[in-house]
Amino acid sequence: MAIFSKGIVLAQHKEPAFSRPIVRFVSTHTDTRTIGQPPVENPDALEVEEIIDIARAAAIVDERDGKLLYRKLVRSRSRAVAVVCDAVDDEPYVSSKISPLLKFRQEVAGALALCQRVAGTDNAFVMVYKMTTGLETRIPRSLEGYRVVRLGGGYPAEPHAGRLNLGVGRKLIVGAGALIHLYRAVCARKYQSTVFLTVAGNGISTPMNLEVSIGMKVSQVLDRCGFVDEPARVVCGGSMTGCAVSDLERTCVHHTTRAILAFQEYERDFYYNCIGCGRCEQVCPAGLNPMYIHRFVENSFFASLARFDAHLCTGCGTCSYICPSRLDVSANVAIAKKYAIDHFIESDGEGDDLED
Repeated sequence: MAIFSKGIVLAQHKEPAFSRPIVRFVSTHTDTRTIGQPPVENPDALEVEEIIDIARAAAIVDERDGKLLYRKLVRSRSRAVAVVCDAVDDEPYVSSKISPLLKFRQEVAGALALCQRVAGTDNAFVMVYKMTTGLETRIPRSLEGYRVVRLGGGYPAEPHAGRLNLGVGRKLIVGAGALIHLYRAVCARKYQSTVFLTVAGNGISTPMNLEVSIGMKVSQVLDRCGFVDEPARVVCGGSMTGCAVSDLERTCVHHTTRAILAFQEYERDFYYNCIGCGRCEQVCPAGLNPMYIHRFVENSFFASLARFDAHLCTGCGTCSYICPSRLDVSANVAIAKKYAIDHFIESDGEGDDLED
């Protein structure tokens, strides 16, 4: 049963970064930082509060949502009926979740067991994106005893991961990177000072997955992988939802940086008028009409946005990807979303970290 009916299937250009080993490129000043607690010889003997305290001391941030892991654990304590390792890489080029998952499978499995203890459940599994045939054979059916579930369908898959129909209720979903850092904090007193990210694109001479120090300059990371030629654009994040970077010296890696992509050509150098084809509406996974939202923003008709539910936009960028006129539709939809939230939608405060 499909978890959503709209979207487009993107070619998963994950090679050759996916097949290469993960390279550590870290600062010695931060990599040696530890937490003020002794290493745990037997993680199975830890109490729930001890696990939460270690996650807090290590300042672990979940790369999938930018939230502190210890807060997610506190809210899931004895409430979640399943714990999920999120290794879904549904963006082209990006493999910064699935690659660490396979490289550090024992660490991921050990941290999943710790999260299970906090949530009070025996149910846990690993979630990956159903990739192309060439990569499918590299993903096992189970990982250290945990079953691996493949998300199918079109892009975007990750925002709908919480709706996966597996016969379970509320789930605690944690990124693969955050689980690895939790295991390191428990067994080696390691403070989280690094993140896993993909460096790729046709402007990179050696695409690879790296473990990089938080706070490192984007220029340093790109120099490590080398340029084919001077790139026309550099994007932090996925090719669909990432942000273009103009100053490589002042832009730094942070907890949620999952990719740095460099491209030699910029396909949107030439812009045309909207032809009203409606393709953006056909592929929008949220069921919106980006064409009208785009036009209203372009003409500053913000009062007319109330009936178009722009606040439901997931920010996937599919509308811009599919647009035959090469319009940056998603940028205007993002403007409309912010306006709708500020003027039409009442905030309910901070949401729950558990996903149904």
